[in-house]
Amino acid sequence: MPLNAVPPDTEPSRSSAQKRILFLSLVGEVILVSLGFGQAAAVGQEAGARAQHETVKQTASFKIELRARQEKLDAAKQSGDPVAIGGASRLVIASTLHEVGRLKLIEGDTPVAIDIFRRSIDFEDSPETRVDLSAAYRATTATSKERQSAKTQERELSKILASALNDLGTAEARQQKFDLALAHFHEAERWHADIPGLKRNIGMAAARISDYDEAVRALRAVLAADPRDNLARSLLGTSLFSTGHFAEAVQVFTPLGDSALQEPELAYAWAMSLVKTTQFAQATALLEKLEKQPLPAETLILIAQAWSQMGNYPRAVESCHKALQLDSKLAQANFIAGMALIRSGHPADAVSEFRSELELDPRNNDAQYHLAFALLQLSHNGEAVELLRGVLARDPNHAQANYELGRELLEEGKKEEAITYLEAAARLNPQLDAVHYQLQSAYRAVGRKEEADRELKIFREMKAKNRNINVASPMGEPARE
Repeated sequence: MPLNAVPPDTEPSRSSAQKRILFLSLVGEVILVSLGFGQAAAVGQEAGARAQHETVKQTASFKIELRARQEKLDAAKQSGDPVAIGGASRLVIASTLHEVGRLKLIEGDTPVAIDIFRRSIDFEDSPETRVDLSAAYRATTATSKERQSAKTQERELSKILASALNDLGTAEARQQKFDLALAHFHEAERWHADIPGLKRNIGMAAARISDYDEAVRALRAVLAADPRDNLARSLLGTSLFSTGHFAEAVQVFTPLGDSALQEPELAYAWAMSLVKTTQFAQATALLEKLEKQPLPAETLILIAQAWSQMGNYPRAVESCHKALQLDSKLAQANFIAGMALIRSGHPADAVSEFRSELELDPRNNDAQYHLAFALLQLSHNGEAVELLRGVLARDPNHAQANYELGRELLEEGKKEEAITYLEAAARLNPQLDAVHYQLQSAYRAVGRKEEADRELKIFREMKAKNRNINVASPMGEPARE
């Protein structure tokens, strides 16, 4: 689904009050304390007066510089050029960080001041910031009044800083630099979380880099504040689906109604959320509406998987074949159709599908294993055994292939070889009760009674806990007992 970090018609606009915060003089004056310890009172007063005078000059200079840089940033935003916006934002951020560092110094928080000066240099390596960074190591203690004044100004500056970082992140997002944009949005949030549009930007950037947990965190707040924001609703729904919060995803998707059909992948996420919460009737209705419109082959494959999840295997096969009509070389289409055919009791038809999949990708181990499984169902055991050996040559830890090969070798009377594969299967998938049954049979056939009794006990205990453990769920892995 197309996504702009901040769509042109939704970019936050500043109120006149906010503009005054950005451009008008800040309340109070910053007074830097540069007195050394042990100086005489008269010298201290004179030095204090000089320091105060110097501070007034620095404050006035900062305000003039910030005003000019904000005006350049506003002009860049009017142009819509993300490069210009990014450059202008960085200058505003650098100036504001520099001033916040000075305020932190006055508040007596020297380590934080040093970190902030260094962060300012990251955005603009200015000599003035380096001078103040050096001075931070020689800082003295300010008065209570000075510290309070600094805190007041810092609160105002934090809004400017957060806004500029938000602008910078927006410019980066428009250049598809979503990782960098998200980092700057987070930095803005740490300075002032209530900047208009910031949470929305965080959620959208996070969704673009598949950080769905973070997208959920941000977009929940956005949707709570404005339930009419359908873009945020769509992204929140897909993020909830991607993080396994299916019930909440259904709640978020539902108000979209038929408008969700305009984005097939969005409608699929909604339908699958309904499937995961066993709301099959609603999922079926949604999928049927979706299939009435022209869809790309990739979307039809997603729909086929949804049908399979509900156990509607004929519809799954139909969707796969529609996809193959659009793209005869589409990966996984034959495989998904073959799986649906196995689960619906049509192994002969499944064989054809798996062979077609392997023609496209001869090294597809899953397709080769399931082809062997279907052939075993049809008693074509010789070819099946060779296919299973090929699977295990590429992946010795394929639990199902170890089980099926061990079971078949046991039936052929190759007991010792069968034990090797069955033991591997039991180690790789101890929750499959059938492997313990076959293993006890193999042990008993070679006179290993104690081990046979152990495996039989495990098998019976597992059966007692869940007698239906081998009744395949719609998407369960097929296994023969």
